[in-house]
Amino acid sequence: MRNLYLRFFLTVWLSMLTVLACTVWTTGWLSNQRRDAEIERQDNLQRQAQEQLTQEGVNGLREWAQSQVPLLQPDRLYIVDEQGHELVNNTPVPPFILARLGRRPLPNDAMGGGGDNRRDERLLSKLVSSSGGSYFLTLSAARRPPYGVFGTVETPYIWGVLALLVSGVVCFLLARYLSAPIQLLRNATHSIAEGNLSVQVSQLMANRKDELGALAVDFDAMAVRLRSLLDSHQQLLRDVSHELRSPLARLQIALGIARRPGADLTQGFDRIEQEAQRLDELIGEILSLCRLDDPARTIHIEKVELDELLEPMVEDARIEGEEQQVRIDLQVQPGLAVDGDRELLHRALENILRNAVRFSPSGGIVTVEASGNAGMTSIVIRDRGPGVPAEELERIFEPFHRVSQARDRDSGGYGIGLAITSRVVKLHDGRVSAANADGGGLRVTVELPVGKPG
Repeated sequence: MRNLYLRFFLTVWLSMLTVLACTVWTTGWLSNQRRDAEIERQDNLQRQAQEQLTQEGVNGLREWAQSQVPLLQPDRLYIVDEQGHELVNNTPVPPFILARLGRRPLPNDAMGGGGDNRRDERLLSKLVSSSGGSYFLTLSAARRPPYGVFGTVETPYIWGVLALLVSGVVCFLLARYLSAPIQLLRNATHSIAEGNLSVQVSQLMANRKDELGALAVDFDAMAVRLRSLLDSHQQLLRDVSHELRSPLARLQIALGIARRPGADLTQGFDRIEQEAQRLDELIGEILSLCRLDDPARTIHIEKVELDELLEPMVEDARIEGEEQQVRIDLQVQPGLAVDGDRELLHRALENILRNAVRFSPSGGIVTVEASGNAGMTSIVIRDRGPGVPAEELERIFEPFHRVSQARDRDSGGYGIGLAITSRVVKLHDGRVSAANADGGGLRVTVELPVGKPG
């Protein structure tokens, strides 16, 4: 059973059945013991009554019986002659005695309501006087309920004791069953709080297939995710520190040159302005990346027509591509739309397109194709540039990652654009991938869910 709720239910239910079964068996056993004790007690009373009847006659028997009445309470002692007259207290004789003596038909209730003349099992002992007269002795007590379970004096006590014992054992085992994995999770939580993000608990609970086992797997996934986020943030800090050094170093060099006697201040100031602008762009890119990594970030969802999104973007890129004599072709399947944040999607796709234009050779062609299939919209942007080494294809979407040789600082920016693209696509439940195209160049594919109609 993998459902913890079902285990709780069956455990409690089976515990109650166990208590009931034990109560039935125990009270039945005690009822049999009482029955044996009643038979033995009646046999003792019969022997004593027979001795009194034999030695002192009927009057002695009556006096003996009256002396026994207070001793036998709450049970009642009856001694009846053959005519059905009671000798002890002259009280009415129970119907079952008269029926057994043949003085009255057996009542229906005494026969179990079925009228089958079944034999009454209550004890009736025969006494014989010295003159040959017969008397009958019985000790009347409450009849046993069916199976001796409910209504006996011992039943409430038995039920309570068994309920305490069984529930105590079951609760102890259930508490251990639940507390052990919870304690493991608690210790793992403390380890994470102390900075140990390598802790794993699912291996220690490999035999559990219930909700706690699933929680352990989720806990490990959370620990892995936290470790990944922490590593990426630490790497980001290292990369930011490294990237800031370069423009700052160039600023210091430009300032040093400007301070030289006879230096061209206009050229120096232009250089300082250029480096300050680069520094401002870098900080802006870093802030944009950090905002996209914010778990609490919300995006403005609207219906975005792809032709309306891509056509202005391509027109702007064509202006930039004219200087390099790069042609840009656009093919959009009519009626395509996605649900998303227009500004973020524009920025994500523009980063890919500008990279494609930047790395295309003079006279090259950049193609932008948008099509829909199987509930997904696919946007493919391909250039005819040098491509990317196969081992670098997945890493180009990491912050500050640059491909050596072709994509250096002067041509490839700061290595943040594609990282921003990857974050934006993930925010829209999509996928982005890169591959070297046949015939040369890089092909970047962005897949987004098709927008809902209307």
